[in-house]
Amino acid sequence: MTVLVAGATDMLGHEVAKLLREKGYRVKTFSRNPARAQALRGIAHEIATGDATKPKSLDDVFDGVDAVISCLGAPMGFTGKDRRSFHKVDTVANCNLVQAANKAGVSRFVYVSVHVQPGYARTAYIRAHEEVIQELRKSGISFGVVRPTGTFPIFDPFLHMARRGIIYIPGNGKALTNPVHPLDVAETCVETLTLGNDVSVSIGGPDILSREEIARIAFKTVGKKPKILHIPRYVLLATAAMVQPLHPRYGEVLEFVARVFTSECVAPTRGRRRLSEHFAKVASMAA
Repeated sequence: MTVLVAGATDMLGHEVAKLLREKGYRVKTFSRNPARAQALRGIAHEIATGDATKPKSLDDVFDGVDAVISCLGAPMGFTGKDRRSFHKVDTVANCNLVQAANKAGVSRFVYVSVHVQPGYARTAYIRAHEEVIQELRKSGISFGVVRPTGTFPIFDPFLHMARRGIIYIPGNGKALTNPVHPLDVAETCVETLTLGNDVSVSIGGPDILSREEIARIAFKTVGKKPKILHIPRYVLLATAAMVQPLHPRYGEVLEFVARVFTSECVAPTRGRRRLSEHFAKVASMAA
């Protein structure tokens, strides 16, 4: 079976591609940046590049492809110059992938979305993902959805802040989550290839932690005395509303961060790897 991995140059997509190769699949990758795609040589049997927000970029991409795993999406952060909203990137790109896959007769599509709970379900970030799932339902393709909580690298900024001596947390820091390692998510993506239609698999890690506990693990990892500053949610939401007209992406990131960090985000424990071990590895690489 040939599996196309979309968004293969990001950490999750890279792990998915490696795991597929190890399990004997034929791997084709699709990503936007040709220079970064070169790092996939040795993992992918075939490399394709293009911008999935432009349907013409997908011409011939699905030739010989049996299934798709899409990890494609705009980064959740404040880096990069792209001001486009999550809808204009995540929704448009993935809906184009679904339509092109359907036209090419692809038999299976696995989409990486987000574990959703009420406190942040109405944010623009979540809506962008849910629109893709609606497109999958309309397409008639057999599909599965993988819904992780926050993956470990999302919390790496806590280590950077801890080294500087202070961590900023939205809200009171008591809301719980169980972040998950990208490799655990990748394993679930590959497993979902062979599950039934319209399957949704939420995945979290083994440790249920408050956001403040995560911050304290970061301080312990870098050997600093904890100092935590709590930012009221309304301050971030007001800032998001002001930023939105100037930089839609940053406005939506702020909105999501304000709501998800002050809400419970706990998924069934499928992951095996621990955040403390990830922090230790990241800290040792930076030393």
